[in-house]
Amino acid sequence: MARFSEQINTLKYLFIAVAAIQLVTAASGTIVALYFAETGASQEIASLAPAAYSLGFLIGCFFIANWISNIGHIRAFSAAAAICTASALLFSVIDHEQTLLFVRLMTGIATAGLFAIGDAWISESVDKSSRGRLLAVFAIVLGIMSVLSQVIVIITPDDLNQAFVLISLLYCLAIVVIAAAPTTPPQGKEKANVRVKALFKDAPTAAFGALAVGMVSTVFLNVVPYRAAIIGIDTVDVAVGIATIYVGRILFLYPLGQLSDRMDRRRIILVASAVATGALLTFAIFATGDGVRHANMVGTPFYAAVLAGLVLLGGSMLTLYSLLLAHAMDRTVPVYVASSAVTMLFVFTIGGIIGPLLTSAASAVFADRAMGWMLVIVMASFTLLTAVRIKRVEPAAKAEQTTFKATETTSLESAPTQKR
Repeated sequence: MARFSEQINTLKYLFIAVAAIQLVTAASGTIVALYFAETGASQEIASLAPAAYSLGFLIGCFFIANWISNIGHIRAFSAAAAICTASALLFSVIDHEQTLLFVRLMTGIATAGLFAIGDAWISESVDKSSRGRLLAVFAIVLGIMSVLSQVIVIITPDDLNQAFVLISLLYCLAIVVIAAAPTTPPQGKEKANVRVKALFKDAPTAAFGALAVGMVSTVFLNVVPYRAAIIGIDTVDVAVGIATIYVGRILFLYPLGQLSDRMDRRRIILVASAVATGALLTFAIFATGDGVRHANMVGTPFYAAVLAGLVLLGGSMLTLYSLLLAHAMDRTVPVYVASSAVTMLFVFTIGGIIGPLLTSAASAVFADRAMGWMLVIVMASFTLLTAVRIKRVEPAAKAEQTTFKATETTSLESAPTQKR
């Protein structure tokens, strides 16, 4: 325990810096959507913004990650955070939509570098006996920051330009903390390979699940706030709703994960995906009306029921990735565990590109409300696939089953204790 506390103390500056990055990253998804609603952009454009960000994240994770080892962790972190700072400031001074889509692409590239540096720094700085616990603490910190991120929206509801300036200041804080930290970053290490075909062959439930969750969660967290603002829902209420979704993840992640260790993990995945489908269906049916109707609902039992539904949605939809990753590990031979973790993030990020693009196309052809039904179809299809796989394919042998670990959808790292 003393050794664990010592390592926490050594990494505290990194934790502060990456916590600031997670705070602004989660806030930006909501703020950018609200910005496009405020400026009168179409839902097609608002949908392309998260697609551009996800594409940038994909490029950053898998095609320029070697930059870190070439120039060093601190310089790479500072450069990437500076790009994000400039990107946030550009949103406060220009309104050219195509330029802003390119800005989101660059933000995605830089953000991927920031989280890759944080993950690698932690994993390479601690011993194997502490790594799993430290990554778990890291995941908890990032989860709490996701909830608190919506405070930025709440305190700047009347001027989104102020929100972008505040975001840029938090990026600067992260740079200062890392640059002045009295710690020595580790040397870089070789990255695992992406094995998409092998993942879909060995663990199709995990692979298709990562794709579906990437599509649905990216759209819901980054396009639905735009839709809510367009129909007149107050900015503060939008932020409260998104924060409630993140709270659901915190509440359900570890209970569902621990339960999945005791049985066929696919059954927990089936229940979670079915609950998410039901929540999405409910919102697709009832998410109509205008801001006046919503304002009249605030403070009533029905509003409490809506918030409870958002908790369930977050507790099911946002926990699925960690459950699916654990299932992928169950089906993976030990030598390819690291590659499976990397490939799952790759597939999830591809979903984060496809989902918004489909939303943009569906909105152009079938009007804006088609978005909600598209999300229901995607999640329902995955739920059906999981049910079929449970019926036709035997569960993983107990000896092959891994131990659940909370995993962020920004992380390329996998704790080595997940598979022996």
